[in-house]
Formats: sequence, structure tokens, C-alpha cells
Amino acid sequence: MYEVEATGKALSTAADRPVILSDGSPPLTLHALQNDAFGLRHRVPRGATVALVGPGSRLVAAAIVALEGWAARVDLVGDLDPAVSSPDAVVLRSDEIESVPGPPRTDDGASARGEADQVHTAWRLFSSGTTGLPTPTDHSLDSLTRRTRPADNRLDRGDRESLRWGLLFPPMRMAGVQVLLQAIHGGDSLVDAGAGALEARLDHFARSGVDALSATPTMWRMILRSQAGDRLPLRQITMGGEIATQSLLNALRDRYGARITHVYASTEAGAAFSVSDAIEGFPRHYLDTPPGGVALDVRDGVLFVHAPGSSTASPDGFVCTGDLVELRGDRVYFAGRASGLVNVGGDKVSPERVEETLRQHPAVQDAVVVPRRSSITGWVLTSEVVLAPSSEGLAPGDLRSALRAFVTEQLSRSHAPARITVVSELSLSSTGKASRA
Repeated sequence: MYEVEATGKALSTAADRPVILSDGSPPLTLHALQNDAFGLRHRVPRGATVALVGPGSRLVAAAIVALEGWAARVDLVGDLDPAVSSPDAVVLRSDEIESVPGPPRTDDGASARGEADQVHTAWRLFSSGTTGLPTPTDHSLDSLTRRTRPADNRLDRGDRESLRWGLLFPPMRMAGVQVLLQAIHGGDSLVDAGAGALEARLDHFARSGVDALSATPTMWRMILRSQAGDRLPLRQITMGGEIATQSLLNALRDRYGARITHVYASTEAGAAFSVSDAIEGFPRHYLDTPPGGVALDVRDGVLFVHAPGSSTASPDGFVCTGDLVELRGDRVYFAGRASGLVNVGGDKVSPERVEETLRQHPAVQDAVVVPRRSSITGWVLTSEVVLAPSSEGLAPGDLRSALRAFVTEQLSRSHAPARITVVSELSLSSTGKASRA
């Protein structure tokens, strides 16, 4: 039986606690996970490399519990080309794993382990591959669970009410893994509504009593515009992956009155820190007093995270996040991606800054800005915008002129998008971020 004490996390003592709830299958309980009800250790030789393929949250949860300390490496391939994994990997596909766990087994001793035969397991996550080949990063389970709230800690505080999370992220990407780990290690449960339209998934969550939800800021702006979002009885709101602006934080606070947590985690750095004061950015004192013991540093305006458990860490244990930050007063603010800065007519322009400026216009609910190559200016900016109801009646030409003038007034002429397209909703990447393809 898997014992989480080896990773420094303690599981709930309620063995029949449901971890994952999904349509068409009975609840996947902690008892089933602990007893390797899917028989993963019978399929995987000790010390092997494993590739998890497909969209299944049940497969990921089963692997986290059964293969930690058993497999040498677990590649979370998901919907990527399986060729990103090793050719000799044992492939486990989510559609081949039993949907109904069998009864607890007494096996031939294959699952019995002592300290001497523990295998160090690397958990390999991949970038989405939307801008090139997927990049792998190896983590220890400890580095992935650094921000997970253990169930025993919650019980010690007297807070015995668990949360029911809705899964909006792919379960084999960093954000999805974080929600799964909270269900496994944190005494909570998770509702998996599968793929499909956001409105349908939110409706499923509302009917299932989901009271905790993690999403990107772009997705949260969509949720605020949705009818099903109004019916969610949220007590916990979590976000990450993009800049959480003050206007969004205020809108979520006013709508739900829930606890709002901005989690900083990336494929490369793992789970680093979180902020729950509903203020944009994070406190400057985090740079001197590491939150949760995870040291942070700012070098040439870029945030670095101490993550020695990541294969991308430098010799000093720090990982370059690639996120630009600005220190203003007692706060550190995110300013976009260093790789996203472009030269427009001789000026360095951050697309994220232009996006937030467009959202401040009363006619705009959301926006994404994408740079395009230009033989004259080096780069030009193009934008897609979702209009607010108050914009009805504005002529398209007048609207575009007004938005360009607004951006020019707030920033400069080089920041004004050369092309503005009105859309009903922004396209999302596979990780829930605004698509910049």
C-alpha cells in the first residue's frame, strides 16, 4: 500500500473518501487508490519509465499513488504525441484503464515495499508545445506538492469542511496536477466534467455542488460572463497561468465573496507560492522572507524561483521563470513574459500591458494582443476584443479608432494595435490561457 509519509504529505484517514467524481463511473475513493485497484504495479516493472497518455484524471490520480517510489520516471504525456516520451516507456492509456476499480486485492507481495527498495521517481511534465516542440521538465513529487494544503494540517486547525473542486484544466498539465494533488493529499474531492464547452462544464459543476474552482484569469473573465457561473456556490477561487489584474480580482470578490488565491506555479519551477489578499501582484517582503520556504529572487527584472527539485534548475537551485516583474512600493507586479517583448518602431512593447489597457476601456470586456512580423516597423500588434454590452450601437470603424486613441493616450502610439478584430469569445490554448497563435 502506498504511504504518502515518504513524500512528507499525509493522507486522510477516511479510506472511503471520494477523490474523483465523474459521470459514467463510480466515485474513485482513496481506499481504491491506496490499494492500486487499477493494478498499475502489475503492469509496470519496478524501475521502469512510464508514459501516461490520454485525458484521464483517474489515470493520473492512480499513477500518483501507485507509481511514486515504484517507477523511475512517469511522463505525463496527456494529449501530446506519445513520441515525446521514451520509446521503451510502458504506455498506460486512460481509455484502457478500468473505469470501475475492482475490490481490494491481496497480491503476491509486488506492492509491499521497505525503505531499502524505494525507487526515486521523477515526474516529467511537458510544456503545451503551442509555440514549438513540448519541453520536458522533471520534478520530484515533493516539488509538485509544495503548495498543497495537507488534510491533517487543516484538521489540526479545526477546519473540517472539505472542498469540492471542479476540474477545468487538463489533468496532465501543471495546473491540472495541482488540483488533483489537492484532492489526493488535501482531503478534498474533485469533479471531472470531461471536455466540452465551458458553459456545459460549469452547469455540471453547479449541479454537482462544486464550491472550489481553479482557472486562468482569461477563463475567469469568461465565467463571470456565463449564466452557469452565476449558480456556482464558490467558497474558494484559485487562479494562475496569467497576470491576475486588480479589476478581475475585484469583480470576482464582488460576485462570489469567496476566498481568492493566486497561485504561482509553472511547468519549470513547479508550485512556488500563493497570494490570498486579493491584491494584484505579491508582497515585496516575499523576496526577503520566502513564502513556505521557497526562496524568490529578481534578476534584471525577471523572477527566479528556488526549485532544486526541477531538472531545469541552475547549479544554485534557482529556475528562471521568464516572467518580467516590477517593484513598486511594497508590492511586486507581473509585467508580462520576457520572451513576449517585441520592438515596435523602436519601442519595447509588452502585449500583456496593451491587453490590460484595452480592458480598461468601457466598451471592452476582454482582449488578447498578438505581435506579428512587419518588414517596416519590426513588429505590429494585432488584437481581438470581446465587447461589453455598453458598446452596442458603435460603428466598427468608430470603435477601432476609439480603442487605438485610448491605448495611445494611456501608453504611446507604438502600443496601439494596427488591427482590431471583434470576437464573441477569445480562443483558449490547451492550458486555458488566451491563445496567441
